[in-house]
Amino acid sequence: MDIKEVLNGNIFKVWAKFIIASVVGVVLNTIYTMVDGIFIGQGVGEVGLAGVNIAWPAVTLVVGIGLMIGIGTSSIIAIYMGKGENKKAEKVLGTGVTLIVCIGVVVTILGLLFRMPIIKLLGATSDTLESALDYYTIIFIIAVPYIFATALNPIVRTDGRPDLSMIMIGIGAIANIVLDWILVMKLGFGVKGAAIATSASILISMSVSLYHFIKGKATIKVKKENLKIHMEIVKRILKIGFVSFAIQISYGIILLTQNRTMFTYGSTIDVAIYTVATYINCFLVNTCMGIAQGLQPLIGYHYGAKKFERMKKLVYITIGICIVSGILIYTSILLFGREMIAIFGVSSEYIESAYEMIRIYCIGSPAIGTIFTISGYYQAIGKNTYANIISIGRGFVFQFIFTLALPPFIGTTGVFLSLPLAELITMMIIVGIIVIDRKNSSLELIENY
Repeated sequence: MDIKEVLNGNIFKVWAKFIIASVVGVVLNTIYTMVDGIFIGQGVGEVGLAGVNIAWPAVTLVVGIGLMIGIGTSSIIAIYMGKGENKKAEKVLGTGVTLIVCIGVVVTILGLLFRMPIIKLLGATSDTLESALDYYTIIFIIAVPYIFATALNPIVRTDGRPDLSMIMIGIGAIANIVLDWILVMKLGFGVKGAAIATSASILISMSVSLYHFIKGKATIKVKKENLKIHMEIVKRILKIGFVSFAIQISYGIILLTQNRTMFTYGSTIDVAIYTVATYINCFLVNTCMGIAQGLQPLIGYHYGAKKFERMKKLVYITIGICIVSGILIYTSILLFGREMIAIFGVSSEYIESAYEMIRIYCIGSPAIGTIFTISGYYQAIGKNTYANIISIGRGFVFQFIFTLALPPFIGTTGVFLSLPLAELITMMIIVGIIVIDRKNSSLELIENY
């Protein structure tokens, strides 16, 4: 879509083009992550599910780096494209690509070199060590492609090709599902097979996105002369993208903490139920995240072009859709939660208790979209302090406090309750931030500009 059309065309059509493609892409990505869990649960059992969950905090580091570079780079590119300064946008893109390679190589080497102590630190026990180590090792072997695939996805959307972003993920999802079925169910490769399937999908996504910017019809291109580390650009990328990195890392830390808490007050079965809960909640969270990520380049375009009133309308539309989506998804969990749990291979004797925990864990559904939208808005316009407070507060600080404080009194239920309580407090903080921003009268969300 041409940048002039984005800035002046029908606002609902523009919104739909970017957001729907983003949501579909994220949902497909979530589906193939859930498919991993389904095949592992069916083919390996609760121990396999627990092993993957133990390894996942380390995987969030890779994802977090990719999102940090991708969101930071795409936000700056969007502002330059909104101003019509495409050469500057290409310089930012080249710096982002170079940064991916440099950081990715370091992460790969260190991650593989220290994989055993890291896995033990993450809480692997004798029955989960093999599964956790298998998944971790394969993911870190492809850390560079993983970072590329994660980072280039939002940049492709910012280049005006949300449809291509969706296609990239869709092809990867199909490949993952097919390979999961072959490697896990037919050949019996277990957790290792699921990791290989995920790796294949990542390589496909990376290849398509790189081709787009090098040989494809991209508005901005990866050019050899721009493949340098420009420190002033790197600083801007990391400053803006840190919010996304912090979200992922905090998620990893929380997952580690909650896994250990589950083992303290429960068992491997409790960890497996928690894993299923995170898979189901992941669908909800990622749907809302997809909406917010689709909005971010639109915010950047309009911010760069100084079309503040239209930018405000886009935010309102997004919040409304997110609330409705959250309500519908949570209703689906209430109606079909037991069937969802059974798909993951949880034994019938644990399904009812798992259902009760998942109902608690996902009850904050209507608020999640608003949280991500407001955080994404402040991130896109460079108000990183507000974005950090919102994202890190929800994703880490409040969950961490409740995870430690509640289980001594109510057992593992406290772990599941930590998320909705964190979301409640975060919504209260968002109200306070908006009030403060109105009083400061600079690029505020509520008042006219």
